[in-house]
Amino acid sequence: MKKLCAVVFLFAAGIVFTAVWFSPLAALGTPVAYSDNIPITRLDGLCYSADSLVRVDFTGGEEAMYSALDRIGAQEVERAETGELLVVYAYSPRVCAKPQELRSGCKYNVMCACSGDAVSIGTPILSGCY
Repeated sequence: MKKLCAVVFLFAAGIVFTAVWFSPLAALGTPVAYSDNIPITRLDGLCYSADSLVRVDFTGGEEAMYSALDRIGAQEVERAETGELLVVYAYSPRVCAKPQELRSGCKYNVMCACSGDAVSIGTPILSGCY
């Protein structure tokens, strides 16, 4: 009976770990789910579904944005700068959202925008205004 309880506990812990591991934006702030570029709900838990359009906003700057990308294991695949706006496309194996493809053929599942001291990170794309 003890072995069965231990197996059930380890299985449950594994499920929770997997859900948290593949929902890395929750570690950066309070994720917000979007639909049609409109925020629909705050995701107060530690995980969110893989098909959600999720976004986190925080203050910082370019350095804070790249630090956040490092925290979620994302590697930059392309970037675009226009005036004060920096947009970065990145890929993270921790994000289980379906990868999108850029015109260049590079795949990404994380999109970031940084302007002044405002940073927005979304998966698989950045929804809403930035």
